[in-house]
Amino acid sequence: MAQVPMAATTAMLAYFGWTLGTKTSSAWSLTLLPKNSGPSHPQGTLLSNNAAVNQRRRTLFSSTAATLGLLGCGTPSSAVVETVGKDPTCNDGTCLGVWDGLLADCPHGMAGKQGAGCTSSQDDTPGTFSEPWDYSESDSLDWQHQMRKLLPVIQAVSAKRGDSVRVLLQENRYLRVAFTDGRSGETSTGEFYFTPDDTTVQFRIASLESSSTSPFTPSLRNIERAELLRKEMRYLKLPVLRNRRRALFFVESEVDTFGPGSAALGPPAEMRTGELEGRQDIDPRKKLDFLQNFPIPL
Repeated sequence: MAQVPMAATTAMLAYFGWTLGTKTSSAWSLTLLPKNSGPSHPQGTLLSNNAAVNQRRRTLFSSTAATLGLLGCGTPSSAVVETVGKDPTCNDGTCLGVWDGLLADCPHGMAGKQGAGCTSSQDDTPGTFSEPWDYSESDSLDWQHQMRKLLPVIQAVSAKRGDSVRVLLQENRYLRVAFTDGRSGETSTGEFYFTPDDTTVQFRIASLESSSTSPFTPSLRNIERAELLRKEMRYLKLPVLRNRRRALFFVESEVDTFGPGSAALGPPAEMRTGELEGRQDIDPRKKLDFLQNFPIPL
C-alpha cells in the first residue's frame, strides 16, 4: 500500500485533534488532545487574536511530530517539525521564516490586497491559496539537489519577467528571496521550504507594499510568479481536499474554502454544529446565485 506523505499525515492528525501515543507490537495508539491544551506564554506577553490562532495551530501541529503512515500504512518514522529562518524576537503571526514547520499566513482583508498580493501553500483562504509543490517525480528526490536547482530557476524566471531578485537568507531547507518588479518597482518577499521526510515544497510570496492596487480584489501577480516557478522546476501540484460550500455560477467565490479548513476553527471537539457542516456563516434561505432566482415569481 502506498505511504501517505509524512507532512500530510501530521497535518491531518493535528487537525482532527489527535496525538500519537505509545506503540504496542505493530500498532500505534492515538490520544485525543485535551480541549484546553494550548500554548503557554511568558507572563506579561499579550498576543493578538491572529497570533493566538497561529500559536494554537502550531501547538496542534507540533503535537504529532512523530507518526507513522495514516491508518497504519507504511513503516514508523520521525516527522521533523522544525523552526528555521525565524527571528527569535518575533512572536506573532507575521513572522517570516518557518515556525514549527509552518510559514506565516497571508495578510487578510484590505492588507492582503496590497501591491502584488500574497499567495501561500499553507493558507487556505480563497484568493491566496496555491497548492504545495511535489517533486516526487523529479530526477532526484534529494532536497539539497532540488534547492541547488531552485535558486537559478528563480533568477532565470525573474529575468524573463524583467524583475530582479536577491537572496535574503538561505538556511538548510529554507530559502528567502526579495523580488523587485521591473515595471512597478514593487518588492515582494518569497519563502520556500523543503519539508523533512517528504517531497513537498511549501512556499509563500507576499508583497511588501503599503498601497492597494484595487479596493475590491487582490492582485494575482505573486500567484502568477509562483506558478511560473513551479512550471520551470517541473514540479507537480499536491492535491488538497476542498470544502466547497457554494459557487457563484461556475467560478470561485468568497464562500468557498479549502480543506481541512481554517485553523481558526480549531479541532472538531471545539467546533459548533454549523462549523462542522460548513454552514456557520451561510444563511440557507439566502439566494446566492443568480440562477436560483429562476423561475421568477409573478
